[in-house]
Amino acid sequence: MTDTIQLFEEFERAGVEVCLAHHVELCAEPESRLLRHILASFAQFEREMIASRIAETRAYLKKHGRRLAGPAPYGYDADPITKQLVPNRAEARRVRAIFKRAVTGQTPAEIDHLGWRTKQWVSKRSGRPIGGGRWTARQVLALLRNPVYLGKFAAGDSIRPGCHEPIVDLGTFESAQEQLDRRRPTSKSDRHRLPFPLRGKLICPRCQRRLCTYTFTRRQGKTTIGYRYYRCRSTAGGRAPCKGVQYPAYEIEEAVRQALADRRTWQAMIDTGAGLMTDRADLLTAVWTGLDIPTQDRLLAQIVESIALSRRKTEMQITFAEDFEDTLIPVISGLADDAR
Repeated sequence: MTDTIQLFEEFERAGVEVCLAHHVELCAEPESRLLRHILASFAQFEREMIASRIAETRAYLKKHGRRLAGPAPYGYDADPITKQLVPNRAEARRVRAIFKRAVTGQTPAEIDHLGWRTKQWVSKRSGRPIGGGRWTARQVLALLRNPVYLGKFAAGDSIRPGCHEPIVDLGTFESAQEQLDRRRPTSKSDRHRLPFPLRGKLICPRCQRRLCTYTFTRRQGKTTIGYRYYRCRSTAGGRAPCKGVQYPAYEIEEAVRQALADRRTWQAMIDTGAGLMTDRADLLTAVWTGLDIPTQDRLLAQIVESIALSRRKTEMQITFAEDFEDTLIPVISGLADDAR
């Protein structure tokens, strides 16, 4: 409501006449201002009531083990009346076969060569068919980890009960998890500590979605070399990932580090309200270049809000977090004082 009123007031101060299509009688008179405030208050009230009802509905569905939203997972269909999950006989048989193969020790990469197709559905937004491709090892792994086949639902890091019929028994599911855990080289928390300071900050130049991280290793003789990439793997919005959008992680991170090693970058930060003295730009530049790479990466992960990449892979636009000074400036100022 406050934003709407402020917008109208800014229009009036700028001499702009606003005509509402459904309320042409509302002008700049005091009576019209009062009616606009009342309408804005009702609109805000309605939005809050809708949000409250949605939250109550979700809480009710969770409490009674109901499905919330989204496409039905492989092995199930959505009942046209209740919208709850009901087993798809043909797909359910394949799900059980995948779990049996996993229990025998087959890896997801070995299972994905069965020649089956993933589930296909039609997007409500675009009306286009989605899915129906060949299984990948990542998709097989996600299926094997999904508690929906036990008659439950994943709820963040926990599991909540469901009311749908399970496809896989508990013993088979747990045996499959044990086989997967044996091949995991590190714990989940260790994997998330991989050096990706710009994780979730790079924007795909084609679809404008956030780039994901990707790693793989290659053995050369007795040495194992790890490779890190940022690439488009998101399926947000029901769209497939963009092909060919992949950037070596070190090159992108080094480009950002070099940008902060340039005095003009610090000067731009100062001019946009960092609250620093202009004559300290050189000092801050010198201090930044004197930091080791792990420290720079730790700071990058906190001060960079987003990075928009160009399609030609020649330019990038860095947006820093609004509160970057609260994190960065005290650290660098302290280092600068120590260096004196």
